[in-house]
Amino acid sequence: MTFNYQSFTAASTLIHIIQGVALLALGAAEACAVDNQIKKLAFAGPLCLLAAAAAIPLVILALLGGWSVEQARAALADRSGFYLFISAACLFGAAALSRITQVSKGAEKGGWYALFLFFLAAAAGLYFVLPSRVNEDVWRAVFIWHAAIGSTLLLAVAFKVAHSFFGRRVLQTGWAVMLMVTALQLVTYRENDKAFSPHMVAFDVAPRLPGGAVAPVVKAAHPKHAGTANKKRAHN
Repeated sequence: MTFNYQSFTAASTLIHIIQGVALLALGAAEACAVDNQIKKLAFAGPLCLLAAAAAIPLVILALLGGWSVEQARAALADRSGFYLFISAACLFGAAALSRITQVSKGAEKGGWYALFLFFLAAAAGLYFVLPSRVNEDVWRAVFIWHAAIGSTLLLAVAFKVAHSFFGRRVLQTGWAVMLMVTALQLVTYRENDKAFSPHMVAFDVAPRLPGGAVAPVVKAAHPKHAGTANKKRAHN
């Protein structure tokens, strides 16, 4: 099956933007909540997270599969790193549902509140893992971006945890600001064109061995995405 590998780049960029818009909405709602305790406003942020969780699989289905489930499954098998985006969607959805449940119960803290923050922290951890799934020659550049995104989201969660203990206004503000900083990083992120592109396997011929045999040598610059070469006996 043949894939258009630019679609992987486009899908990754769009997924980052979707995540960023959701976190931006969550941050804006939390910023308004500093002075305005409107109950309906508390639902806005998690509903945007839930919408992002639903949109991410649709992006993969549309851009990688052309709305074909079989094609999408084949694309995911070819670039299994995209399963991390599905994991992120699940974590965003779980965080959203936990927050919605907490708000609907009228609780300020409690188990659902803790789950909401836990799922956000787990999503932050995924940003540190994602760079390991791209091609080796660009992973450092990708890691810098994702490390910054993951760090600011973890810092946001840390502010919110501290706010739950101390109740200081500055901590609630820090939580909202760090969410929006994370969101802006995601919205402005553009996937590297080489991140998911295929790499060719280069064949070279070794010098003649004693007896006249020639030993073929296979050089794969990027074995992560290269196929396994068939070993053949050398002939005189």
